[in-house]
Amino acid sequence: MVTAGTVTADARSPLQRARDAAASVLDPELPMLTLADLGVLREVGVDADGQVTASLAPTYSGCPALAEMRADLDAALRAAGFTRVEIRTVLDPPWSSDWITPEGRAKLAAGVSPRPDRPPTGRRAARCR
Repeated sequence: MVTAGTVTADARSPLQRARDAAASVLDPELPMLTLADLGVLREVGVDADGQVTASLAPTYSGCPALAEMRADLDAALRAAGFTRVEIRTVLDPPWSSDWITPEGRAKLAAGVSPRPDRPPTGRRAARCR
């Protein structure tokens, strides 16, 4: 950040700001990982008009967390100052554990913990039979 008097300007390019914002979004099911760590965040781009387009590849086509991932990614990009955001779902190439980054693998090896921004409620979100 560059500060001039009372005005603070972000020296990063719009593309870098968008990528940084997107890369910080936590996975709703594996809270020690970001979407980037997990390898489901495939692309982030900014066009000449300032629209951000981000692509997500779910871990499988019926992933129940996809809606939350999309919403969290949209919210992070809007919080970074982008008003025009499009989140795309891509299924090809399909996600596999090969997409998990080395940082993500290290975090997984350390264990699972609750999301710091969402403390446990004591109730289960879904009942499996």
